[in-house]
Amino acid sequence: MKLLVSMGVRSTAGAPLRGQLVELDPAGGVTRVLRVEVSPDHVPHAGAHQELTCACIDAAGLVVQPAHTELLWIEPTTLTVVRRVSHPLFHGVHSAAVHPTSGDIAVTCAGTESVLVLDANGHLRHHHWLRDPLGGAAGFEAAYPGITDFRRVDHDVLKPHSHHPNHAAWVGDELWVTCFETQDCVSLTSGRRIDLRGAIPHDGRLRDGALWFTRVTGQVVGIDPVTLGEVARFDVAAQSGSRRQLGWCRGVEVDGDRVFVGLTMLRSSRHREVLRQLLLGEPGEKLPTRVVALDRTSGRPIREWVLGNELGGTIYGILAVPTG
Repeated sequence: MKLLVSMGVRSTAGAPLRGQLVELDPAGGVTRVLRVEVSPDHVPHAGAHQELTCACIDAAGLVVQPAHTELLWIEPTTLTVVRRVSHPLFHGVHSAAVHPTSGDIAVTCAGTESVLVLDANGHLRHHHWLRDPLGGAAGFEAAYPGITDFRRVDHDVLKPHSHHPNHAAWVGDELWVTCFETQDCVSLTSGRRIDLRGAIPHDGRLRDGALWFTRVTGQVVGIDPVTLGEVARFDVAAQSGSRRQLGWCRGVEVDGDRVFVGLTMLRSSRHREVLRQLLLGEPGEKLPTRVVALDRTSGRPIREWVLGNELGGTIYGILAVPTG
């Protein structure tokens, strides 16, 4: 097994983030890096960020890797892009999740408070607008008058967000979405809700029958999607052994007896100000962007790998892929 870490990295200070898919061998370190550029037709301007966000694997074994305005299919053994799809409703795409049988792809668009369900060819099948999840096409158009291609709209223009959906997950035919601003994970199929208040949530990845979430303050929780009860909890912050600022906790993968967690070095933004109020740490003293492996039984850190460069880097997702 290897890990693919979906990131954004700056080449120089002040430069926009560009997509990087980092292949990590848990027995060693970084083995390969794929750098990705989005089509100029699908970005608002040359200086727009183009991070790679949270990916999944389809039935053919390809990695379905979102960027903010595109979906890319990547062959994991050669680490090459074999197909791209985009849609005018893509804006701040944070995750992709493939339905286990139909192959439909649920895509979260943080910028427009939307979850899109596409077929495998990128054709829109359903649009869930979270301000009105029962429909609301007219309401969506009224909220964003005159916009016909959201890919050409700068991400910050549509802030503040009411929901900021950052991760979708299928549990059978039930579609769940994790929302940063409302601090919950909601089933768009049944209306059931997982309350994640207390720290801002990310992820929501189905592994071993549980939905696994990160909280930006450094916790990982596993929730049974049937009973909605907590089945696991780990605290990376408590185990760090450092007074330096932990970083933005986002990206989780579970493989056997290990839990892999992403931690992004704090950056100058509203998010850093949020974390200063939530995280312990000496002002100005930041830990680097890294992936930490935890022992699933004890919750203790086993190993970590520093990623990005001296400017840091943003981790959005971690995906285990089989080797060979």
